[in-house]
Amino acid sequence: MLKTFHYCCFRISVLLLGSVLCITVAAIMTTAFTTNRLVRVSPVVSSWKQRRLETKDMILKMNSNLDYEGISSRNCQYHSSLKNNTITSVFDRNKQLLRQSTRLSLAPMMDYTTRHFRFLIRLLTRNTLLYTEMVAANALCQPPAASRHSTAIINNNFQEDWHIRRYLAQSSVSSEGPSVLQLGGSDPQQLFRASEIIALSNSDYSDYTAINLNCGCPSPKVATKGCFGAALMHQPILVRDLCTAMYEGAQRTLPVTVKCRLGTDSEDFEDLYTNLYKFIDTVASNGIVTDFQIHARIAILNKKLSPSENRKIPKLQYDIVRKLVQDFPELTFSLNGGIESIFQAHEELEKCQNLAGIMVGRSMAAQPWHWAMTDSMLYNDIDNDSMICNNRWEVLQKFGVHADKEEQMWGPKIRPFILKAIQGLFSGEPNAKHFRAALGNLPKTNECNLSELILLAATDRFSDEVLMRSKQESLEIARSDWILFKNGGITAGAQRSAAVQEWQHFRKEEEEKNMQEAARSFL
Repeated sequence: MLKTFHYCCFRISVLLLGSVLCITVAAIMTTAFTTNRLVRVSPVVSSWKQRRLETKDMILKMNSNLDYEGISSRNCQYHSSLKNNTITSVFDRNKQLLRQSTRLSLAPMMDYTTRHFRFLIRLLTRNTLLYTEMVAANALCQPPAASRHSTAIINNNFQEDWHIRRYLAQSSVSSEGPSVLQLGGSDPQQLFRASEIIALSNSDYSDYTAINLNCGCPSPKVATKGCFGAALMHQPILVRDLCTAMYEGAQRTLPVTVKCRLGTDSEDFEDLYTNLYKFIDTVASNGIVTDFQIHARIAILNKKLSPSENRKIPKLQYDIVRKLVQDFPELTFSLNGGIESIFQAHEELEKCQNLAGIMVGRSMAAQPWHWAMTDSMLYNDIDNDSMICNNRWEVLQKFGVHADKEEQMWGPKIRPFILKAIQGLFSGEPNAKHFRAALGNLPKTNECNLSELILLAATDRFSDEVLMRSKQESLEIARSDWILFKNGGITAGAQRSAAVQEWQHFRKEEEEKNMQEAARSFL
């Protein structure tokens, strides 16, 4: 009995000693981490505050004295001992590519314009400017605590910066081409840091052409609780400062653009254009922002409308965007909202010759194949590119390569997100719904290559004529419907509206399904 007592006391002593050692080691590591973080963040914050005080002439002067020492990030090195000429050339290259690609843009859409969907669009057009879904600056700068130590759930090739890859990574199969990453936020320091991370990642697993500030999202979670999105239209000076912070954080190598609405329902209709004019004039006053994407509706913030309702209920006012083009000839504007076909996009560009471009969201998500002739029809680009596909069978084959690579890197849990990108590829074709259902019912394990399952699902439901029909043939069919519609028929309009409505209905069902699954997992 006495021996047992002594043995228990010995075990307790060992445990107490071990606890003391663990606490001591943790304190040392915390101090080291904090010191390293302070060394890294403090110059960023102080540098931004100092540059914010620069005059307009100093901000516009691209060849100011810069000598970045070399900033490192986990798993990526950005050797930025960049002198003025290098910084200027990188910025000029990106600015030129941005201008060349703006004629058609894929609008940012949460949960849809992922790297998988952007890769799909890039298989159809090499010129279209691709926008990411919005990335919250605070999420990029401060990943959730649970994710900081969760590298075990990812393939061993990933390092501790996997959460940054989650937001910023592009397809590893081929270059994404002209693309813009959209940020959301209202804190200059967070946007500075987020933009810095983007610039750092551009030397490793991404290559974005520009960054964009979201000033148009009407979601209550964003515009009300988050105090950014469309709510920022009431604070043009803050928006200018935020854009300056983004420009400086990206080492002055990435152009900064702004996506906004015409205004909000907090303004009187008589003052709508006056306030919009002041917003554009103020944001562009220091020369950093010269490109705007205007959703030609107001944002309704004072009523409980969903983002979907905010895309439909406020009326479209294209004439206001055209007036901006006329009043600000030194700036470039893209028109967003209500564009449902490539023919409508072409007509709007013809109506306003100085309009830089058209931005399309729902129609591209609902019927991506409809936009496969974008390069020749909108960009007058007829050069052959081996990456661009001529029929949907080629699309599925090349997309399968991307799918297998992504699943190899991220594991089987990413499979539903990959498949979501191709759900609308056969929109308007017989058995399109069955194909979409088949994708949803594919096994969530990687016992069989995802590329093989995708091709099998397509061959089981579509004829060779559908799979091998060229994009030129598909365009001619769509053109015939469009001419009928313009001459008083309803076929084309009904078909396009049905495609978008079907996509929206499916999107709503998917959201409800996700909510139910989340509720079950919570219980």
